[in-house]
Amino acid sequence: MRLLLVDDDALITESLAIILSKEPDFEVIGTCVNGAEAVAFVKDKPVDLILMDIRMPVMDGIEACAKIKSSHPDVKVVMLTTFRDFRHVHQALHAGASGYVLKSDSVKEQIETIKHAASGKAVISTEALEAFTRTKSDDLLTARENSCMELIAHGYANKEIAARLYIGEGTVRNVISTILDKLHLRDRTQIAIYYWQSEASKNTF
Repeated sequence: MRLLLVDDDALITESLAIILSKEPDFEVIGTCVNGAEAVAFVKDKPVDLILMDIRMPVMDGIEACAKIKSSHPDVKVVMLTTFRDFRHVHQALHAGASGYVLKSDSVKEQIETIKHAASGKAVISTEALEAFTRTKSDDLLTARENSCMELIAHGYANKEIAARLYIGEGTVRNVISTILDKLHLRDRTQIAIYYWQSEASKNTF
């Protein structure tokens, strides 16, 4: 498996290269210091999986992941980061990441996550998953935004939402735009899907 390591901290990439090279199935073929370099690297050389940090200069890992998955859908991307909050996990998965592992995780768990991601499974490390499931959209959205999202999920049109929330239709449109921006969604349909998935998760965890 050909691995590309992407992190602006040289110490991290050097340490990972040493550790991962000891695995018989792994071959570290390169390192990059930001997302832009990773995007360019994939264009020139075949890569099976990228282990990539989120916060980097020039281009962050989320943007780089989305660009790489768009042009090279077969390349697996695993985010390796210190961020364990809902927003970053959601952004990474939405961008097409196959895995999300924390730098604080054990080397064994990091390696297992890479192997699972390479086999086509979406994997989130235990600690990141706990953070993801503990945090609901309530922590990201205001009460009005949550109410609007719920009404959208139940099929109400903007005019009906405006009447129920005692606001103007223009305000409803603005609220919807804010929801889309905060949750990194594309349209009303995704808002509805997001709402019902969130409701389902409340009954699962």
